[in-house]
Amino acid sequence: MIQTPDGLAKLAKGYKSFGAPLALIVCANHQETWRRHYDRHDSADTDAAIVTDHMMLCAADLGLDSVWVGAFNPAVIRQEFRIPNDIEPMNILMIGYAACEPQSPQRHNEFRKPLSQTVVFENF
Repeated sequence: MIQTPDGLAKLAKGYKSFGAPLALIVCANHQETWRRHYDRHDSADTDAAIVTDHMMLCAADLGLDSVWVGAFNPAVIRQEFRIPNDIEPMNILMIGYAACEPQSPQRHNEFRKPLSQTVVFENF
């Protein structure tokens, strides 16, 4: 959890800052993540996404806004926060109050592809 001015300044070295007063760096330990039996696929990305999404939902329940940041420099974040090599920073979650009203969810109706272009039934 990053909330001091010094910590937030270190964080801003590795990504575009959104001015939020609180940040969470979601990390994964690849030595402890679940691996699929058949091909040893590492579930770290999926696990981190689930955790990040649930934290966003909890923030919203508390009346807070959040921004999921995936576009960050992991090497800079690792160095600034002395994250060990076996721990990977996966996502950054910024939490605070929005500076403006969010856009209407209806805008997605204009930009989303129809299901017929994104869903495959039975076979490709």
